[in-house]
Amino acid sequence: MANALVLMPTPGSERPAYPWHLIEQWALRDGTPVTIRPIRAADLLLERAFVVGLSPSTRYQRLLSARKLMPGELKRLTDIDYRREMALVAIATIDGVTQELGVARYVRDDEQEPGSADFAIVVADRWQGQGLGEKLMRSLLHAAVKDGIQVVGGITLSTNAGMIGLARKLGFTTRLEHGNATVTDLRWEAARFDPSAFVPSSRWDALLPLGQRGVSGGAS
Repeated sequence: MANALVLMPTPGSERPAYPWHLIEQWALRDGTPVTIRPIRAADLLLERAFVVGLSPSTRYQRLLSARKLMPGELKRLTDIDYRREMALVAIATIDGVTQELGVARYVRDDEQEPGSADFAIVVADRWQGQGLGEKLMRSLLHAAVKDGIQVVGGITLSTNAGMIGLARKLGFTTRLEHGNATVTDLRWEAARFDPSAFVPSSRWDALLPLGQRGVSGGAS
């Protein structure tokens, strides 16, 4: 839905522990139970199946091109350094098969602007219109604020009305990219963050902090 991120390998150092506190249990509008959790290296095959299953139009909106992800890119999308980036995936068991339904991620971009991050989000075609994109974005922004990020930005095609509408609903400012009206810039600032906009809905696990939701059942 939003822009593709250029992910560069991080110089070798000990990786931080898996962020269990970000695991949540949730449900789609049709009642399908979903686990929202940070991505991990073991999700490579899930991510591959997810990307392959995207329609050409959805893949184009995600990558802003018709190209396919290379194996090395898929590895970088799943084997991440949580100190500089976060990816939240929506996982569900559909017809007995574990599937990835959507993913939202941010990558720190302190060189461009201190305390900032770029984001991207995509939801599989079958699961669009179920509130999943909004849920993933709300959880991603929550995680970003907790991680000290002050600005979240991205780009999307100006024809992507769904993404632009969601961004505005969540408090992003939108403007046409200078010199390229086919692309719209999206920007969200923590200083304008309205906590009431992120109060869990009735489909979230009560009014519990993220760290108390779904930890026991969200790792698989």
